[in-house]
Amino acid sequence: MYQNLSEKIPAAPDTSKYPRSIFLIIATEFCERFSFCGLRTILSLYLRNVLLFHENEATVIYHVFIMLCYFVPVAGAILADSYLGRFRTILYFSVIYAIGNILMCFAATPPLAISPVTMTYIGLTLIAWGTGGIKPCVAAFGGDQFHLPYQHQRLQQFFSIFYFTINFGGFMGMVLTPILRKAFTCFGDDTCYAMGFGFPAALMVTALFLFLLGKPLYRLKSPKENIMLNFISCILYAAKKRFTIWREYQQGREAAHWLDYASEKFSAKLLGDVKIVLAILFLYIPLPFFWSLFDQQVNMNECKILVRFQLYKKFYFQLSKGSRWTFQASRMNSEFLGTQMLPDQMQVINPAMVLLLIPLFDKSIYPWLAKRHLLCSPLHRMITGGIFAGIAFISSGLLELKLEESYPVLPDREEATLNFINTLQCDIGFLASFDSDITLAAGERKLFNVTARNITTYHAYLVAPPQCWDVQLKNPTLTILISAKEYQVDTIIVGLLRDNLKAFVAEPDEFKKSLSGRPKVRVMFLRDTKSFDNVKISLMTNSDSKNAFIVPNKDPFSVSAYMEFEPGFFQYSVYKGDSDLEVDHKASIYLELGAVYTLILREYLGNIVFHKPFIMTPANKIHMFWLIPQYLFISIAEVMFAISGLEFSFTQAPNSMKTVTIAAWYVSVAIGNLLVIIITQARLFKSQAYEFFLFACLILVNMVAFSTMVRKYSFVLLEPDSSVIMEMTTLQNYSKKLQGNDRNSSTLLTPLFNEK
Repeated sequence: MYQNLSEKIPAAPDTSKYPRSIFLIIATEFCERFSFCGLRTILSLYLRNVLLFHENEATVIYHVFIMLCYFVPVAGAILADSYLGRFRTILYFSVIYAIGNILMCFAATPPLAISPVTMTYIGLTLIAWGTGGIKPCVAAFGGDQFHLPYQHQRLQQFFSIFYFTINFGGFMGMVLTPILRKAFTCFGDDTCYAMGFGFPAALMVTALFLFLLGKPLYRLKSPKENIMLNFISCILYAAKKRFTIWREYQQGREAAHWLDYASEKFSAKLLGDVKIVLAILFLYIPLPFFWSLFDQQVNMNECKILVRFQLYKKFYFQLSKGSRWTFQASRMNSEFLGTQMLPDQMQVINPAMVLLLIPLFDKSIYPWLAKRHLLCSPLHRMITGGIFAGIAFISSGLLELKLEESYPVLPDREEATLNFINTLQCDIGFLASFDSDITLAAGERKLFNVTARNITTYHAYLVAPPQCWDVQLKNPTLTILISAKEYQVDTIIVGLLRDNLKAFVAEPDEFKKSLSGRPKVRVMFLRDTKSFDNVKISLMTNSDSKNAFIVPNKDPFSVSAYMEFEPGFFQYSVYKGDSDLEVDHKASIYLELGAVYTLILREYLGNIVFHKPFIMTPANKIHMFWLIPQYLFISIAEVMFAISGLEFSFTQAPNSMKTVTIAAWYVSVAIGNLLVIIITQARLFKSQAYEFFLFACLILVNMVAFSTMVRKYSFVLLEPDSSVIMEMTTLQNYSKKLQGNDRNSSTLLTPLFNEK
């Protein structure tokens, strides 16, 4: 009798192993992250170089795209928890996602003769809806595969593996997709954006296939009611009832919790779930401050990512992010083992460290802390992560103070800078209303900081000897008017024109270091002979970094734009037509990372009589490896804060609202980005270091407030999922049936009830 009856009893789930479906979910997430990050890295270049958008327009398109990716999760969460369920929501949005990827590939394929701009807009919109729609569902769907509360430890490990997969997939996408774009040529172009977009499309189709492959293994849960409608209705009804009682001064009707006013209309189960969700959302209020710090090193706004791959004699890659820490790296010395690392390559440190730290924390640090009853709660780990983020920005602020010693001194409010350069072979006297009588030596450069309220006019009087070198000056004196503008740097070049002393005013100068960290060079050419036309100045370093400046004909004074070069010994040649004029081809200067140079050449009677490169901004001296401590601190903060936050969002939310809670987590990331924009645009400090210290203080104060909120939070016991409840109910029914036949048979089931 017992044998036949036991065959009807459902087997208890095997909680000792990971559900097999988890591996398919993780593989799906890897392909999706690879696809998204791979497309994102080449998108900005595609918008600018292929679709010919202006950089500002391309930036706006990118901003809208990323912001949409972060707000759509709310819609995906509502559909998952109220209408479709997580499986169907992921499936439908993945199809939209894959179609968007395919349209991007079609837009980059000229033979298809499809309007590339229109197709790109449609493709990006579909991708934003696709990735945003599945973003809050995948983590929650993975959590559904575990039997809670028995597999809580497995669930915690899953979130670590899940976050590891996100970072690893994104890292591989950022690295490999630009390689594919550059390694192949197609349709007569030296780059192949069709391949760059086609490979992410193929990966997204692969992700969709893997997801469908696991359907027989998934534990599927479908919403039984419109939970979001009930959620909002319950809040509105309780608030309205509370306001009515307060307005009518009805004493004695106060409820213990304001939501209890809705108990007459809504079930106790719904009221309890709403209270839990509101308590979680209340804890989310301080979270954007953490993301505002974290996004400073990842990217000032995620939509500013730009990856460039260039192939010279050797291959290197550049991850160009609009990041505050990238700006720091661009002002530092990057020489290592005889090679030059690019500042943007430091961005790889963060995902690489996260990939190493996740298993270290999961297998070693957290178990060690658990034995000592430390940081056992995900909220406590989040607080610790926030503190590490503050330490990271204190470190970056201290480094910034040291870096500022090598920064160019730029004019501040009500200030202007005048940069005088003497290209004559003789000294000249200099008398100005902003300075006393001085001498400007031959080939010398002098800077003057002057007061400038809006635009201020100054007089300067120059005197040269009548016989300057072998030139008899017709007019050796010159009076000039200089308009100094607030915040502006003007360069005044003293030379000759028709044997008369002449001062040429260049366009406003830019002494700031390049974002890439490479040395910048611009050329100024002074022409005395009208017939000296068709001039080209060839510029080159020993690393084969080449450029050229075509001098406009007949202009007595010409200035090039700034050009970036690889560091190395600088060479330049002057060509007139097909002839190579005699100029010293090897300049006695080495272009160093971060330095800004101005090369000035002056022609007289068909000869180059003056040529000299001037160092306008000193080179980087502090090594880039000093960035590693702050990257380590922020990576530890990310591992402790982000993973623990996802775990907390899933385990504490009611079964019916897990996706909505995770969507709110992602919205906090978007709000954090907005805080960065507001604070940085306010420009509260002249020094970037003080802004870093401000962010550090804000996050530390924020964590103090967060810890106070955490003390008042009551943890909810893990809610058994529906399958566990069903198993318990079935066993209890069999137990009652057996009690009428044999007391010993029911005793056999007692330990199982206790375990449950």
